[in-house]
Amino acid sequence: MQEENPKYRGVRGWLLILCVSLAILDPLAIVFSLFSVTSAARPYFDRYPAVLHLVVVSGICRLALAIFSAYAGISLWRILPGAVSIATKYLRAVILYSALAVFLPGLVGLPEDLYREMAAPTFVSSFMTISYAGLWYLFMKKSKRVAATYRPPESGADHLPE
Repeated sequence: MQEENPKYRGVRGWLLILCVSLAILDPLAIVFSLFSVTSAARPYFDRYPAVLHLVVVSGICRLALAIFSAYAGISLWRILPGAVSIATKYLRAVILYSALAVFLPGLVGLPEDLYREMAAPTFVSSFMTISYAGLWYLFMKKSKRVAATYRPPESGADHLPE
């Protein structure tokens, strides 16, 4: 059994940045972007009903992600049992939603011209979000601090998901 280095225990450094990001910054960014997107899309609702469908479907998914993000961040910050598993599931959900977001305009029946117009910005946004979530996911898997902080003190078993 490998001896645990106590300097790695605790929510500090990059782990603290992740907690603040998940608990506060990401949910706020999601809510802000929902208001911005809805406001920008509102003039198109009458002419293109599919735009309203896109905003509603995307909004529901993103609000669910905002709530999940806050839950994951608070769980990590408070060092709750299963926090690492919750956070990694959240990051996987973000990656999945971001991949599906590329196709969402077509799935809700957006006209081809609008779909093409949105394709490049949506792809770039999804790529950046997937990269962000993927890097944090790798951090969760490889970090000595995460391993030391979320390992139960009475056992040598690791709480990190496989």
